[in-house]
Amino acid sequence: MKKIHAVLFLSLILLCSACFTSSNMSGKMLMSIQQGMTPLEVRNVFGSEPDFRRFDGNSEEWEYRRYSTSANAGWSIVLIQFTDGRVSGMDSFKDRSMEMNAATVVTPSPTAVTTVGAFPNRYPVEEIRVMSDSEFEKFHDKLKFTIMGDEQKKMIERMLQKHDVTSAQCVEMVKEISYTPDQVEMMKKMYPYVRDRQNFNKVINILFSDTYKDEVRKFIKEYHQNNK
Repeated sequence: MKKIHAVLFLSLILLCSACFTSSNMSGKMLMSIQQGMTPLEVRNVFGSEPDFRRFDGNSEEWEYRRYSTSANAGWSIVLIQFTDGRVSGMDSFKDRSMEMNAATVVTPSPTAVTTVGAFPNRYPVEEIRVMSDSEFEKFHDKLKFTIMGDEQKKMIERMLQKHDVTSAQCVEMVKEISYTPDQVEMMKKMYPYVRDRQNFNKVINILFSDTYKDEVRKFIKEYHQNNK
């Protein structure tokens, strides 16, 4: 009986080890992604469908998320952009802002409701998702008729506690803010919640001064360095 228990225990360890290993994204997998690849070729590299998918016209983005249980634990995120059905760009980074304990380690799905750690200085967020067009239109109307800059910033911060955003939505929100330093401040606060970061230059280009543009780009660079 003890022998049977030992065999079962060893099998369980090997099974768990295999699960955790398969959940990680290796450097070899990332290096296999090349410009010009088809969606089928990308799917074969990762061995599964993307966890999230977004598209706009002839552009499409796939997002893969894997949780690492190693000493350098955290969510590894890979964003792959397609243009006309071919890989045109890729971004990979570690996002430790999405802290989860071992009891809740699961791969998020677009419909799942999960509790994750928000960006620093944020309260825990439930069901992070992008606002629908109608939801954003209602929010934008309220923002548009809010005169005081401080109130506008508070409105946006409260919204970010519940929703992710797109670059296009950021453009519309930032345009409603009249004071340039406030625009820069809100861009920095929005960026961690942006789902199509490859398009964030559209938001940065609202700024007239290259000095302010460089400030936002520096923040983005440091953000990714700190979340590898």
